[in-house]
Amino acid sequence: MMKELFEIFPYLENDKIIIKKMELSDVEALAQISNNDNIYRFIPPFLYRKSNKALETAIKNLGKRDFEKKKLIIAGIYLKDDPNRLIGLAEMFDYKKRENKITIGYKVNEDYWNKKIATNTLKLMVDYLVNEIGITTLNAFVMPNNIYSSKILLNNGFVKENYTIQEKNWGGQKLVSVDVYTYRTL
Repeated sequence: MMKELFEIFPYLENDKIIIKKMELSDVEALAQISNNDNIYRFIPPFLYRKSNKALETAIKNLGKRDFEKKKLIIAGIYLKDDPNRLIGLAEMFDYKKRENKITIGYKVNEDYWNKKIATNTLKLMVDYLVNEIGITTLNAFVMPNNIYSSKILLNNGFVKENYTIQEKNWGGQKLVSVDVYTYRTL
């Protein structure tokens, strides 16, 4: 039997990474991510350049209030061989229960780029959302010049749609067209 999405905060792992609820001790590592312009040049400003106090509040809210309100799941990404060091965020949001659809995303600390962290994160999220929760449609939005993220999605069963959507304030731009990638089980 399938689980409900917001029944329990996910703890996902494979031989390389762990995706789990962030702890207050992660605030410094989260600050490294949120203060990196290279990470934020392709994504919305969620948590961008926030103070450590604001990041502390965000960690508390993401792990409790926002999850309990069934708004979103923003989990930490950790290496299996260093499970106390936050190296990224796994994001599951904009859940539409009636349409059985969710949007996913990820951010990885620049020190860990090109190490298959995003690929492993994506695979764990897809497996969890599709096989444990039973969601049939996953969306991801990518700025056209973010070729690495596009490749990761395509290499993991997502299909690039033949339309774009308009987003505000991605990569510091007022209005930007982003590519839509979809993973469907039906």
